[in-house]
Amino acid sequence: VCGLVPVSLTASVPTGCVTIKNRHEGRFLAKSISTHDRDRRHVSFSNDPQSWIISAEGANFRIRHKELDEELFESQQSYNGNYVFLWMKKDLTITDGGASWNITESKFPRYFYIRNVKFNHCLYTRGTTDWVAAYEACDTSNYEWKIVKC
Repeated sequence: VCGLVPVSLTASVPTGCVTIKNRHEGRFLAKSISTHDRDRRHVSFSNDPQSWIISAEGANFRIRHKELDEELFESQQSYNGNYVFLWMKKDLTITDGGASWNITESKFPRYFYIRNVKFNHCLYTRGTTDWVAAYEACDTSNYEWKIVKC
């Protein structure tokens, strides 16, 4: 008797040390030099790749900036999309889904949508600002990220 074994949808998502590059902008996800307050650092993009750590969390993922060891999360704070920050506090873990991400393949090979579990918004960039935000849509190259092992 033959049977089919289901393949995990997360199997194709690179984990461990990665770089994350936006398809529309052609630039890499990066820490910003500016902080929002004492707990949160803005997230930007750069021509130079920065290393991130993606780790599986059940069917979802956590994303940390490798150098800073700060976790990527979506905030409820909104202005032209929800703010996306790095969490600077090492003694407090975000457990409400704001730092959990569902990563799924787009129709373009090696490109992914990175959707927040709590808000159901996707990471987004546009060239008019250097900040990364999150929006409900997940339907253009602004939302597609190439994730490559370091």
